[in-house]
Amino acid sequence: MTTTPFVIGQTVMIRDEGLSPRVVVALPETPASEWLTYGGRTVAGVNPDYPADAATVVVVFAADVSTYLPDWDGETPLTEATLREKGIYYEGLPAPRLTSV
Repeated sequence: MTTTPFVIGQTVMIRDEGLSPRVVVALPETPASEWLTYGGRTVAGVNPDYPADAATVVVVFAADVSTYLPDWDGETPLTEATLREKGIYYEGLPAPRLTSV
């Protein structure tokens, strides 16, 4: 698995979208080829233009942080269970698809 240049709490953008900024909430030790998305497909399967062994980066929309995660310190990684419990939309993406803001 490749490494990621990102840290928890960092604001990033999806390279090929350039839309809403996201915030990194987790850096699992699971490569894109093994991390499952909402639809049950792997991150690599949903993002075939990026390396299958890329590190997975879990992000949320930056605009949602204050509403859904008001007590989050911006440094502690959040689990999928916590994100589901809080009701916030999150997604796992291959690290090379993201860029720092």
